[in-house]
Amino acid sequence: MSKAKQEGSLHKTLANALEAEIESNLNNDQFGVDSLAQSMGMSRSNLHRKLQKALGVSTSQFIREYRLKRALEILKQEEITASEVAYRVGFSSATYFSTSFQKFYGYTPGDAKHKAEDEVESPILEINTSARRKINYKKLIQFALLGVVILTVGLYYYTSHQKEKSDTKRIDAIVTDKSIAVLPLKNWTGNPDLEYVSDGMTDAVISRLTHIHSIDRVVPFTSILTYKETNKTIQEISSELGVEKVLQGNLQMAGNQIKINLQMIDGASNDHLWSEEYVRTWKTDEIFKMQREVVESIATNMAAVITEDELAYLQKIPTKNKQAYSYYLQAEFQKNKANELSYSNAIDLYQKAIAIDSNFVDSYLSMANIWNLGGGVWGFYEEREAWSNAKALLQSVLEIEPDNRQAEEELITGSFFYDWNFELVEAYYKDHLMTPFYDKSPVISLDYAIKTGRPLGALKASESHMVIDPANVFFPFFKAEALMYLGSEEDAVEMLASVDPLYNDNWFYLRESAKLYYYLGKYKSSKKHLHKLLTQFSDYPPILMWLNAVYAQMEGSSKDTNAYLGELFNEYNKGSSGSPAWFLALFYCTQENDEKTFEWLQKSYDRHEVEMTWLREEPLLAPLRTDPRYKDLYDKVGFSAIGLPIKTSSEK
Repeated sequence: MSKAKQEGSLHKTLANALEAEIESNLNNDQFGVDSLAQSMGMSRSNLHRKLQKALGVSTSQFIREYRLKRALEILKQEEITASEVAYRVGFSSATYFSTSFQKFYGYTPGDAKHKAEDEVESPILEINTSARRKINYKKLIQFALLGVVILTVGLYYYTSHQKEKSDTKRIDAIVTDKSIAVLPLKNWTGNPDLEYVSDGMTDAVISRLTHIHSIDRVVPFTSILTYKETNKTIQEISSELGVEKVLQGNLQMAGNQIKINLQMIDGASNDHLWSEEYVRTWKTDEIFKMQREVVESIATNMAAVITEDELAYLQKIPTKNKQAYSYYLQAEFQKNKANELSYSNAIDLYQKAIAIDSNFVDSYLSMANIWNLGGGVWGFYEEREAWSNAKALLQSVLEIEPDNRQAEEELITGSFFYDWNFELVEAYYKDHLMTPFYDKSPVISLDYAIKTGRPLGALKASESHMVIDPANVFFPFFKAEALMYLGSEEDAVEMLASVDPLYNDNWFYLRESAKLYYYLGKYKSSKKHLHKLLTQFSDYPPILMWLNAVYAQMEGSSKDTNAYLGELFNEYNKGSSGSPAWFLALFYCTQENDEKTFEWLQKSYDRHEVEMTWLREEPLLAPLRTDPRYKDLYDKVGFSAIGLPIKTSSEK
């Protein structure tokens, strides 16, 4: 027997055995995937893989289709209502049964008897013997060929149109763009304080999906959050995010049980493709099993293959402690708010999680990320303290998991901003940063390219990232910045203007675009964004004090100018992060006060401020690049260490 025939025989044997088990529990609506797997002596995931390989279906789909086929047989043979047959074949809801039946067969349970009679009473008329003898065989052949054409067209129509309506629709094996957006699970627990659980489950599913390489694109959680309270339709969301599939659902809790209801929808047609309910006990091993099962089901219904290595990752249990995981989910919820108070709350919760489980890697990673961002981008913490704390946490991760790439990248990020270790970052940039590997796409691949004089590389990277994650706030900004450095100022302005309405409530975007609009000479837009920052957010870092001082000076208000400069002096004297010395240097540069500019640049260097990484590309410093003092700082910061010559004033 050939190998193909042997495999076919094994697949048939498996299907027969599964059908026998389902048949023996046909009217038991509690008999589901777990029960079937247990009765077959397999794990849920093992049965899932076998069925996917054999028949290309999930276990839940196999069970549902068998029950629907048995329902059709009963409806054809007996005078019975749809509700009665629903309960006989294991559906707990008559409504759901009727919906599933109609989508699977293309007609309602009430029409089943009529359809059966149509199949028995053939529309082909009997031809008597003498008539048959007179048939012209040439015409018979023509008629037969015509029948083949009609049958082929009919089959094509049926396959193309009727099957699309099926609740258990199978995705074509050849799909050019496997992409999905997992919308935030709705919190249906009745307790607003449990929002962190629904968000945490959403984030966990997204994070695991990104590790399945046969799925082309998974929209990151940070980009999905903007759709949490949206009134937009699935088709609108799908179009905006550029994805093929959209998953939506809700989370419920009762006592010690957690239930998730999910449905996958085709973004273009709004067709319902798949739905499933998952119920587990609120225990860490059960929760992680649920997350794995959800991801495996999503992959199956997207015709995405999970490799053995990817399956091993999905089966990992980050922590076995229920309370540690609860603290972690609460911390992530706080972290996503991205302000000084929420960061402080998150750090406290991560520390509680680690105190319970010292090997809980995810808590170390997220807390390190907060320290890195808070000390550099946001200016919440003293820079050296922030980097010291982040570095210690990341080194702890690498002691637990030596090959953890996320920890490695966070260390590289800190090594650039805080240590100015250009040699280390340059080597990593060339080897790794052009190929993002996890759902939090690395901004350093764009930022480092621009700051080291490679705006074309940054432009290409930003465009590539925007295809993967079109809703991410960082990428359009970096694209505009790269265009400016390439000399395409009009294109840069157009890029910013096109996304301004999308991110007019995002602190990071408003801050960076206010600065970029200033460099592009679009002062009205710059001041508009600055005003939003000052009126809508409580955080007030040195970059905003600098912009305030610049515009006050341009408007001839010396009183306001001195007041804003006084704020920068105070921040510097307090040892605050956010690079106050650097922004004082930039202010004096706009006043063409070279002595004061270099005085504050030296102080910025002495404080090791993160903004000194802009020394090579800062447009305002262009007139000073021939000054020996600039050359001295340039070498000491580290640009020369990777063979970068000082940029001439004429360079783009």
